[in-house]
Amino acid sequence: MSRTPSIGNHQKGSDRMSNIKHGNDLDLAGFMTGWDKRLGENVQLPVGFAVIALTNFGERPVPSELLAEVLGRPVSEVEALAQAPCGSDCTSSAPVEDGFVRVEDGLITYINPDRAKSAPRRWLQIGHSRFGMIGCAFDVFLYAPLVRPSLQVEETCPATGTPIRIEFTPGGVETAGPASAVLPIPPPLDFDGLERTPPKEVDETVCAQCPFYSSAEAAVGWLAAHPGGRVFPVREAWDLSFHRIWRDRMAAQLNLGR
Repeated sequence: MSRTPSIGNHQKGSDRMSNIKHGNDLDLAGFMTGWDKRLGENVQLPVGFAVIALTNFGERPVPSELLAEVLGRPVSEVEALAQAPCGSDCTSSAPVEDGFVRVEDGLITYINPDRAKSAPRRWLQIGHSRFGMIGCAFDVFLYAPLVRPSLQVEETCPATGTPIRIEFTPGGVETAGPASAVLPIPPPLDFDGLERTPPKEVDETVCAQCPFYSSAEAAVGWLAAHPGGRVFPVREAWDLSFHRIWRDRMAAQLNLGR
């Protein structure tokens, strides 16, 4: 496996910055395998992101029967999973309204997430539609390949105040400004248990601390606070093996042409 830029969070000064070019391949392999396993085994994720794809982020409702067909699950099951605010096994109570999906009369509607009580930390634009969005920065790499015709992301680096603008097409990162912008990804173990937590709690406790950063240097504080986490330039993040496997699997299920 080729070396992927990252910053170790146990180093200081020039030693820490030099590790941008010299990541630990053994640690990186475990990181990749861990995320591939979690994305592949999670029951809730394919349902939620299939809804995003089939509705094109809320442009139109999708029949429950179509969602069930593409996922190979019973209609009643996909309706329950799509509407559940935190998957099928919440550890804390949460009303359905805390979720982003409404099921009614055999149709599933993605509710525009800018209705969420917490302020959006990024703006998305799909065609002429522009709306606020919460969630983790690494979520973007799960839904960007699934929407059409392209997805533009605007965010402000919390460390430097630098505006970040990234445009995705189904085939990759079209533009990224600044070119040094990075995606922080926490260690795979941090994902365990999140499917049993309401979205609002996930956003407040995890995603609010996982924004885009304008550069690897700007993300040093994030790495210090997230042992085992890594940052990747946005173009390289697109080509990470677990992202590639995820989008290929979802594209095949949803019959999405590139």
